[in-house]
Amino acid sequence: MNHSLKEVSEWLNAHKQQELTIQKRELDDLDEIRLTVDSVELQDGDNCSIDDYLACQVLLLRGSGVIVTDTEEAPLPAGTFTIPVENLTRTDVQEQQVTLENGRGVYTISV
Repeated sequence: MNHSLKEVSEWLNAHKQQELTIQKRELDDLDEIRLTVDSVELQDGDNCSIDDYLACQVLLLRGSGVIVTDTEEAPLPAGTFTIPVENLTRTDVQEQQVTLENGRGVYTISV
């Protein structure tokens, strides 16, 4: 089911100050981040790059968090996790999780 970015933002704002688990799957790579969200921001158009390395429209999740690897946890750089949201093919908002999918990968955010 496709939900709007407004619904995604509302879900994220409703879960501020809670630890969320974010799984990012791109090709054969799976990353996991644990983040306590302080703020949610949708940026549109200010950070585009010619080579598509930086997306034009992104969802910024700011707060304290860690990147979880097989052997350790590392602090989340700059306290910000960025999700590219242009060209979304799927947005699904459920009670306990949100899933966003684009050409780069699948992002699942859960309580």
